[in-house]
Amino acid sequence: MDSSAEQIITANNRLGRKVPNMTVDGIDESDILAMAPPLVCDRVHWSTFEEFDAKRVLPDLPMQAYSREWSDGQHRIWVPEGRGYEARELIKEWCVANEIEALNMRVEPGVPFRDVDSIPGDLMQRLLLEIVDWLHPRIHAVRRRIVIDFDLLQDEDLRPMMYLFVSDHIDRFDADRIGKNGTLNLASFMLGKIRKWPQDAARAVYGRNLVDDQMHLSQAIDESMATVFRRPTEAELASRMKTSVADLRKREQSVAEFTGMRFHDVIVTGGGFDEEGGVDAPSDTDVEADATSFAVDATLTRAILDAARARGSGRSSQGSDPLGLAAVYLSFWGEMSRQEVATALNILPKTAGSASQRIINEISSSGSLQAER
Repeated sequence: MDSSAEQIITANNRLGRKVPNMTVDGIDESDILAMAPPLVCDRVHWSTFEEFDAKRVLPDLPMQAYSREWSDGQHRIWVPEGRGYEARELIKEWCVANEIEALNMRVEPGVPFRDVDSIPGDLMQRLLLEIVDWLHPRIHAVRRRIVIDFDLLQDEDLRPMMYLFVSDHIDRFDADRIGKNGTLNLASFMLGKIRKWPQDAARAVYGRNLVDDQMHLSQAIDESMATVFRRPTEAELASRMKTSVADLRKREQSVAEFTGMRFHDVIVTGGGFDEEGGVDAPSDTDVEADATSFAVDATLTRAILDAARARGSGRSSQGSDPLGLAAVYLSFWGEMSRQEVATALNILPKTAGSASQRIINEISSSGSLQAER
């Protein structure tokens, strides 16, 4: 981020820098967006089997209406607030009269909307490109999460996908929102929205039900670990999920076999998605040049064992820190997440993190790795 940017105190009481306004040919984003002022509308959206342009419906509606295409292929029409359900019935009648099968037509009342398609020239497209160029290097953890979750995607595929994501959200930007550090600008708005990009992408690819099942299963397990300090039984998990054991097994099998999603939660850092939502600056480390060799593995193993012994000396009759050693072993060589380590050792996730951190701190204070170099 620009070192000359204004320093601020973030909502988490951290020192940060104010997110800048984007400009296109010297025109500030506020001036560009003023060409499409924010409205409060009801949104009607639905799907069809065949390709269909929702703008065909607009001339036959008795109210002011707008349509804009998002990347998910669904059809959307915005109408004045309070007239969404009336518009839905009229759209249904229009679809029947024109022999178009409308699927799952829904109304979302009171949503913000900007008619960004009315902005002249290519100002909006270029503004979106400016936003993508600013966001891309600042969401390393989000990009990493998506590449991990979707085997066919590489990091270089994400920039055009990010443009579509930003384009889908631009009509929802409400410039009148005021946060702790002043009025929310476009880059700040997109930075907040893109934290949910991996979940949105997973729902689009694997289906909402499958992803929601995965999320609810994880939440149920976490709640049990926090309250009764163990993984729930099948019966307890089914009760928490409000389903039968047989249906629970089917859901677990579906999540395990078909999603292919691996939610890595790095035990050392407290997870790829911390309170900042996975939005961070890219590391300066050259991963390829710094790849762990056999010799480095051996050195690291020796340092961990020495640290575990040092942690235990003078503290207990065991002469070691077995919990710390187990946590580090499962994390680094077992490639387990913090939650998985906690489950394997029958402890709380924060206890697993603390145990691992003890060993890491001991290695750091001893300087054993520097000595090996």
